[in-house]
Formats: sequence, structure tokens, C-alpha cells
Amino acid sequence: MRKLIILCLTLAALTAPVLAADLQAEQGTLFGADGLRDGLTGQAAELMEDYDPLEQADFSAGVVQILADAAGQSGSAVKSAAAAMLKILVILVLCQTVDALGQERTGQITVMAAALGITACCASDLHTMIGLGQTTMEEISNFSGLLLPVMAAAATATGAAVSAGAMYTVAAFFSNLLIRFSRYLLIPLVYAYIGLAMADGALGQDKLSKMRELLGWVIRNGLKAVMYLFTGFLTVTGLLSGSADAAALKAAKAAISTAVPVVGGIISGAAETILASAGLLRSAIGTFGMLAVLSYFILPFFKIGISYLAFKVTAALGGMVDNRHSALLEAIASAMGFLLAMTGSCAVMSLLSCCCFFKAVQP
Repeated sequence: MRKLIILCLTLAALTAPVLAADLQAEQGTLFGADGLRDGLTGQAAELMEDYDPLEQADFSAGVVQILADAAGQSGSAVKSAAAAMLKILVILVLCQTVDALGQERTGQITVMAAALGITACCASDLHTMIGLGQTTMEEISNFSGLLLPVMAAAATATGAAVSAGAMYTVAAFFSNLLIRFSRYLLIPLVYAYIGLAMADGALGQDKLSKMRELLGWVIRNGLKAVMYLFTGFLTVTGLLSGSADAAALKAAKAAISTAVPVVGGIISGAAETILASAGLLRSAIGTFGMLAVLSYFILPFFKIGISYLAFKVTAALGGMVDNRHSALLEAIASAMGFLLAMTGSCAVMSLLSCCCFFKAVQP
């Protein structure tokens, strides 16, 4: 009887790799990985059509494909930015011409007219880009709300019971914090920043420049503070809970090996194979999730980045024509930079969260 038991356990250990493949699919369904594809919306759903969260994908090839698709769809943003640049430069040239032909008293009128003209040209693009940035952050946050529980469940199945829950709590908290912080404070401050720049440009004075600089400082350092806190908490949480997971997993392996006579080592090895299948599943889900986050982020990043570069170039060229409005154009470019920073912070936060789940204790 004892030999029969040993033989059965040995056969079970040898067939574990085959069973692990089926177990991986069952685990994926149990963890909710199948719902990740259904959670994709808009452009991301189209870009991720050929990817499966239960199958390991080539991450580098996926990134290249997403970049190529986003670059191909950025043509309209380039045309819109070029048209805005041309309109602004024409306004500056006309106002400078009026100044050269008119009398001295026309100077203040042309300064105000140029500021209002620049505002009219930029208002639509600014509103569109701010809305695009806010929508992108919300989409990334909503998808992360689906991805992180799945990643946490997969990491728990690999033995990271403590760190998975701790990292999920930190990532979810700071993701919601960044979205609320951006929506209710930073984006209104961006509107105020632009408004102060436009008022200063219309008045032709620098009385509001210090207030504008203060708002810019608050936006920049507010984002930095959230990201520093996020990375700090994630690092400390990962180190502390990761050590606890490693100790618990090591103790469990030792207990199995010593508690079961003769075949304890075989059973422990079979358990490691089962845990390895969960590790492969975690890797596949993580790769899919990171590519999905990039598919949400890349195209808006290109569009906002193109606007940012266009306004920077316009400010440089406009300074040669009429440097009285360089500050206004620089402020508009800075506003685009703030949007890039907010959108990028949200994407980086989600990507770092996935990377931390990858680094959870290995079986």
C-alpha cells in the first residue's frame, strides 16, 4: 500500500506541468482576467484587439505597434497645431504693422487686440486638449480599477499574499488621489494660470506675472508630491511585505518537505509547479495591462505634445515679431506641459503598479 501511494504521488508530480496549463486558464477565469478585454474602451479596444490577457505577448513588439498606430493618427493634430501657429503669427505681424504705421497712442490698442486674437485662436485648442487630458486620466484610472484586482489575485496565487494586498491598496489609493487632485485642483489651476496670462497680455503689463508663477509652482510641486509619496509608499510596502511573503513561503515549503515522510520533497516540487503556472498567468496579465495603459496614453500624449511643441515654437518665432506677447505664448505652452505631466503621471503610476506586482516574491 505504501509503495502504491508513493507511485501515485510521483505520477502526480510528473504530470503537474501538463495540469498547470489547464490550471492557468482556470485561474485566469477565476481571477477575472477575461473581463479585462471587455473593460477596454475607445481607441484602446481597437489597438488591443489582437491581444489576450491569458496569453503571453511580446511587450516590445506591442509597444512598437502602439507607437506606430498613434503616430499614424496624429496627422490631424499636426495640421491643427500648424494652423493655430500660422494664425497667431499673422495676428502678431498685423499688429506690429499697425504699430509701425499708426501713431503712438495705437500701441495699447494693438497690444490688447493681439492678446484677444491669440486668446481666440487658442481657446478651442486649449479646451480640447484639457478635456483630452482629463478624459485620458479617467480612462486609465477606470481600467486600472479592473486590472489591479486581477494582478493582486494572480500575485497572491504565486505566494505574495501579503505584498499583493498591500500594493493593491497603495496603488488604488494614489490612483484615485491623483485623479481627484487633478480634476478638482490642478485643472482649475491650469485654467486660472492661462486666464492670468491672457489678462496680463491684454494689459501689456507684468502685474499678474508673480501670481501666475505661483500657480505654476503649485501645479508642478503638487504633482511631484503625489508621485514622490506614491513611489515612496510603494517601495516601503513592497520591501516590508515582500520579506514577509518570502519568509512565509519558505516556511511552507519546509513544512511540506518535512511533514510528509519520503515524498514530502516531491509534493513540494509539484506545488512549486502549480505556483509557477500562476506566475506565468501574472506575467501575461501584466503585459496585457501595461500595453492597454499605453494604448490609452500614447495617442493623447502625441496630440498634447504636438500642441506643446507648436506653442513653444510659436513663442520663439513670435518673439522675433513682437516680443510683447512672448510671455502669453510661453504660458500657453506651459499649460500644455502641465497637462502632459498630469497625463503622464497617471500612466506611469499604473505602469509602476504593474511592475511592482511583477517583482512580488517568486515561488
